[in-house]
Amino acid sequence: MSDGPDLESLVPDLEALLGEMVISVLGEESTPVLDGRRPAAPTGVSRLVVHDAVADWYLGVEVRASVELVSRLATKLLGVTDPAPDDMLDVIAELGNIAAGNIKTLLRTHGQLSLPSSALLTMPSEHPVGLVRAAAVLLDQVLELAVMPLTRTDATITDARWPGTQANNPLLAHLP
Repeated sequence: MSDGPDLESLVPDLEALLGEMVISVLGEESTPVLDGRRPAAPTGVSRLVVHDAVADWYLGVEVRASVELVSRLATKLLGVTDPAPDDMLDVIAELGNIAAGNIKTLLRTHGQLSLPSSALLTMPSEHPVGLVRAAAVLLDQVLELAVMPLTRTDATITDARWPGTQANNPLLAHLP
């Protein structure tokens, strides 16, 4: 298994990507976070995996934001005044999908992108070794984009759902 791309060299591109995503998708202005601030808990998180089958490496991509910010974005994007948790999960998952797709393109990888998984977490997520991040202040809250190397045994990989595969859902077990 290859070590994968040099993530430190990606940081300026991640910062630009995050700023462009905020403007184009959310229609909002943002400013880069320069003081290391992270999203406040509870947090909405979207996780995806990029797998380059030729070079044989995996990267995890996460978009993180406070539940308050995710709720405000869901209100804006979905036009609902009091978004349900499923609405917030959909919004953070879509932001993760957009970010991870752009990162895959940026890396020019011969790989595959997993489907997004999203969760509302009460505790902030850990920073694994090798993680690089970009963060922006949006609507007075922090929106974070993180990319990290993954090993083949990492739960993020083993739990990932890939396009064309059936989800491990007992409610769907009766379907062909």
